[in-house]
Amino acid sequence: MDRLHAIHLFVRLVECGSFSAVGREQGIGQPAVSKQIVALERYLGAQLVLRTSRQVVITDAGLSFYELAKQMMDD
Repeated sequence: MDRLHAIHLFVRLVECGSFSAVGREQGIGQPAVSKQIVALERYLGAQLVLRTSRQVVITDAGLSFYELAKQMMDD
């Protein structure tokens, strides 16, 4: 897993609100985005996203990580 790429995808997921939207934006499939986020969650040892059939909900841990990741991406 390219951690920097996975972090970038996570930031875009929070901002776009869906795995499909991120996939379209990045020119990759939705399953590839999902796999990268799952790998990032495993690496961090925290669930960042709650997935349902209709929506993506960012967890508290995900929001905290998003703030750090967004700052890192901006720098």
